[in-house]
Amino acid sequence: MSKTESKYQIAEAHDLSLRSKWLRDYYFKGQEREWNNEFMTFTTGPDWDIIWFEGDYYIVPETHFYIQILGKNDRGVLASSFRSMAIPVKLPENFWDLSLPERRMTFFEEVVLDYIPQEIISENDLVAGGRFNTQLSKCFNETEAKEYWKKNIRNREATLNYHKSGFGNLGATAGHIIPDYEGVVKKGLKYYHNKAQEVYAQLSDQEKEGPKGQELRAIIKAAEIPRKLASKYAEECRRLKDEASTPERVEELEQMAKNLEHVPWEPAETFWQAIQAIWLTHMLVMAEESYPGPGLSFGRTDLHLWDLYRKDVIEEKNITKEFAKDILGSFWFHCNTAYDAMIRLGKQGITSGFGQLMTLSGCGPSGEDLTNELTYTILEVIDEWHPILEPKPNIRLHRNSPEKLLDVIVEIIGRSQGAPFLINFDERSIAGMVKEGISKDDAWDYACVGCLENTMQGNDRSGTVNINVNLTKSIELTLWNGKNMPGNDVTTKPGEQIGPETGNPEDFETWEEFWNAWKKQIQFMIKHTADVYNLTEELRGEYLPTPYLSTFVNDCIDKGLDVRNGGPVYRFITVEGVGFASTVDSLLAIKKLVYEDKKHTIAQIKEALMNDFEGYEVIQTYLKNKAPKYGNDDDNADEIARMVMETWCDETWKYKTSTDFQFRPGMLSWNYWAGADAGLTIATPDGRKKGTFLSNAICPVDGSDIKGPTAVTNSVGRALGGKTETGEYINYLPNGASHTITFNPSILRDPEHKEKFKSYLRGYAENGGTCLQINMLDVEMLKDAQKHPENYKNLLVRVTGYNAYFTAIGKELQNEIIAREAHKI
Repeated sequence: MSKTESKYQIAEAHDLSLRSKWLRDYYFKGQEREWNNEFMTFTTGPDWDIIWFEGDYYIVPETHFYIQILGKNDRGVLASSFRSMAIPVKLPENFWDLSLPERRMTFFEEVVLDYIPQEIISENDLVAGGRFNTQLSKCFNETEAKEYWKKNIRNREATLNYHKSGFGNLGATAGHIIPDYEGVVKKGLKYYHNKAQEVYAQLSDQEKEGPKGQELRAIIKAAEIPRKLASKYAEECRRLKDEASTPERVEELEQMAKNLEHVPWEPAETFWQAIQAIWLTHMLVMAEESYPGPGLSFGRTDLHLWDLYRKDVIEEKNITKEFAKDILGSFWFHCNTAYDAMIRLGKQGITSGFGQLMTLSGCGPSGEDLTNELTYTILEVIDEWHPILEPKPNIRLHRNSPEKLLDVIVEIIGRSQGAPFLINFDERSIAGMVKEGISKDDAWDYACVGCLENTMQGNDRSGTVNINVNLTKSIELTLWNGKNMPGNDVTTKPGEQIGPETGNPEDFETWEEFWNAWKKQIQFMIKHTADVYNLTEELRGEYLPTPYLSTFVNDCIDKGLDVRNGGPVYRFITVEGVGFASTVDSLLAIKKLVYEDKKHTIAQIKEALMNDFEGYEVIQTYLKNKAPKYGNDDDNADEIARMVMETWCDETWKYKTSTDFQFRPGMLSWNYWAGADAGLTIATPDGRKKGTFLSNAICPVDGSDIKGPTAVTNSVGRALGGKTETGEYINYLPNGASHTITFNPSILRDPEHKEKFKSYLRGYAENGGTCLQINMLDVEMLKDAQKHPENYKNLLVRVTGYNAYFTAIGKELQNEIIAREAHKI
């Protein structure tokens, strides 16, 4: 077998129109393209100007080295690079007399209209809106810059120490929100502009001079920017008519210009206009936040656009279904250009950390199914464009989901390898939304952001990736009475007290004593996490307003408050638990082998951990193989898992930020379990060695789920709370819980097995978690891809809440995916 031949067939795009095929092929040319959406950076000019907000990237530990290299006050490589690349922007004469929110919008308008070129990408493009990857000046005056930098250094030290100490990572991060795109389509930005003017007019003179007046004046300016930009794009469309190669393209360009003269200022009147309105509004959010794509999501697009699609495609036949798919194809192309931001690094989507998520299907207020023909059209586009990373689709299933939808899902999964979508389960998810205080009458209309995180639409910011706490740290603190394990003092003095003194566990005589000590340590960890996080939240709220985004997040205008400063109707910061099953299995091992079987002592286990099981292989074997494991439908093990979940989740609800955001629990994990957090976690009592993988989100520890997918499903559902005696769902995690499961492709080889898989999905809705992500992968193919990556450049695999190109992720993460249990049905 030569190196140029692949032993295995990988998923490929199929049945694309010539237009969509051109766009997709052009995108994958990457650095060879004559056009790209690489970062453009802009400055107000003074030496004190700050452009890059490092706080957005505290949750990406891989960037910490570039944030601080030379010492405490170091600006860092990335900040310095963006500053040196920045283009000076000519400012109006009164610029420095304006308030900070108004300065930011004045600067934003100048950049968007006069410095970023308006380009139509090619004759195949049907949606205007090209470059949006920016790094923008924060528009500080000299005093603000000094105050900001002083607080930033304080935050940097606290957050980096938090990470180095093994607690996890955290930081006030942008994106991860669903703006009111439905309102933009159905009301137009003129509605928000007029509303802001009305609210401003009702302010007292004192309020107009204060923060409310400043924010509302900035919002009024912000609401007009898309209209002005759309006008410029309309001019470009008409200019290109003289260069068009066919009469058909002349007509398309004229219609694009007419669309842009209408939306997003006015309500959309056609399906084409609706897509254009969403895209232009969306890309400007990314530009304003200088954060290209992560978590900025579209909501329930098939519902928002169904009336216009039905009118244009089905009833009046103004456009064909195939042309509607081409409009969506242009939208798909533009979404993926978010990865151009750092295109010179090579393969786009190295970490797949963007996640512009689109939610499809799902139930209505009475449990009725809301799937429509646009749902199926979008699924066709997803299937035909796959493998590709954006937008990330999430399909909502529930008890009343139609057979046709399940058939389509199973067919797509069967040929996709790393499934192109996530599957959310409504009944369990809605129970979580209700738990956080959202009425059941509203909670049915939830949607997902980023990877899988559940939020409301257009009125909610839930900070869904801002905190990622390493739950396994609590085991170390319990075993060493609130201190680091000797030799693990990275940021503390040897023997320094970190958590509460809960007693030397070597003196504990009962499991209850150990459990109660653990509870106190996990409670300390959550409080410590909230305290450190609040530093970054306060800084962002005070110095980094986003009036443009605030324009169409409901209640911001009414309150005169920024989306980052308490403006939205629903305000949460999500604490994502990492290493859940590693924590549960460690507790199960101690309970079984120390307190029940009395096979080992706490002292022996501590000694084994301190030596990373070198010379203690017998103890390691017992810990790994003789203790119960979460994920096998074991009532006793699952009850401990439920108790662990309930304990740490209950603790999160005790805390709020100074900007009036409520902490809430979730379980995403991203890739921390295999990378940054795992590398800083000592050996654990489940038999895991130091630095090796922790468990992924709500998944069992790799290889421990040996009783099949139904057993895993039941365990996941119980860990989330199970059901009440009357059959009502319980969900401790309103944010949702990432459950990634791998199946052998052979399970979908014939109609009988496909029916079984549909039954499995229906069973998951009854007894499982909130979100399922499916890999259909042959382990031998993955091993061949490691040996011959040139043959598998576009092989997508589902890591957790996101897909990634298998050959572009690190060897450690590749090995973790290979190590996962491949289930059969």
